[in-house]
Amino acid sequence: MSVRTFAAVVGLAFLLGGAAILLVALAVEAPSGTLVPCGNGLGIGVDEPAVAAVSPAYVDICADLRHRRLLWGLPVSGVGVVLLVASLIGARKATRR
Repeated sequence: MSVRTFAAVVGLAFLLGGAAILLVALAVEAPSGTLVPCGNGLGIGVDEPAVAAVSPAYVDICADLRHRRLLWGLPVSGVGVVLLVASLIGARKATRR
């Protein structure tokens, strides 16, 4: 396996992993044992009035969880994009010789 192919495979794995980190749903367990849905890392699927109805503190907890997911997911996806672009640029330059 060439270095460019390896970089493309690793880049794709990082990109898919970062996307999974951002898109998997978050939830907080309330003291009563019920799960409070917080949406995903991008904030899609969160119903803040419903979360606030359980407890106003869960709005801040969900926001913190989404923020932490963004802090992990965006750099992982970014590394994947950089590796994929570098492998494609390297492949393009190598074919022009």
